[in-house]
Amino acid sequence: MKPNRTERCVTTKPFTGKKPRPLSTTAEHKRQHQQDQGFIKAMNELTAKAGLLSDDPYFGGL
Repeated sequence: MKPNRTERCVTTKPFTGKKPRPLSTTAEHKRQHQQDQGFIKAMNELTAKAGLLSDDPYFGGL
């Protein structure tokens, strides 16, 4: 049976601790993309030269 309450239950969203990201401009987005592509290229060159990057003794590397 439902209780007859006259007061309303107020619910609030729990705080997640995340702040909304500010909108980036086209120039910032382009710069970030170039940095990401540079990192990917550097990692590809490193793995091509050094082989598999793993600290697992089964696979070797590092």
